[in-house]
Amino acid sequence: MFLRFFILFLILPVQLYASCQKIGWDQTVTLKKINDGDTVTLTNGSLVRLIGINTPEINHRDKSLSEPFAFEAKRLLEKYIKAGDKLHLVFDKTKQDKYGRILAYVYSKTGRNLALLQLQNGLAKQLVIGKNDRFWRCFQKAERRARLRKKGIWSEFKPLSAAALNKTDKGYVYIKGTVTELHEDKKGLSFKLDRKLEIKIAAKPLKMFKDNNVDFLLHDKLLLTGKLTFSRQLPRLRLYHPAQILP
Repeated sequence: MFLRFFILFLILPVQLYASCQKIGWDQTVTLKKINDGDTVTLTNGSLVRLIGINTPEINHRDKSLSEPFAFEAKRLLEKYIKAGDKLHLVFDKTKQDKYGRILAYVYSKTGRNLALLQLQNGLAKQLVIGKNDRFWRCFQKAERRARLRKKGIWSEFKPLSAAALNKTDKGYVYIKGTVTELHEDKKGLSFKLDRKLEIKIAAKPLKMFKDNNVDFLLHDKLLLTGKLTFSRQLPRLRLYHPAQILP
């Protein structure tokens, strides 16, 4: 599966990747300040959260407790946008999150995709939330290049081994392993990595995987990401989008 998924990247039209930057704007706004690497405030007081990425968190109460590369991500935005600049917003299916923040792909006044910029510099991880996945393929390609070059947050990247998981590994993680069991029925697909980690994909999202030519076979070696939980001492992870399978 990994090889087939990688080949799919190679045959995708160049225009698809270019579309991350070249697109009509839904709204043009004015920047008040940069909060961190993936959030900005507009002059009307609205917060805008960049779709498709997650940058390291800044601890605004105690900056010494901020995550590694958090300030680098903020400084990268500061190189390309400043207070008073016009920003261009492009919306996806969901325009607001549960915190009331505007969700958008944000572009500088010159048309630079700021989320893509963070990914290219290794200062963000791709993150698909809900149905906002308009540019997930080109975002994933940018993340992969930064990861292979060990840029920024990927400089010491070491995914967890499925065979060695324990309860201290809970949370949003990256895991590698080999498919050792497969079972598909009307409820969806379930499989195991290294006979230990149970992966589930419900029937509805499974169709999305298949439509994107992402399938699974015994002995496939996978690198994936998601929220790891434990049930009855066993590690479990649910996949809901092909972006969770890293090429």
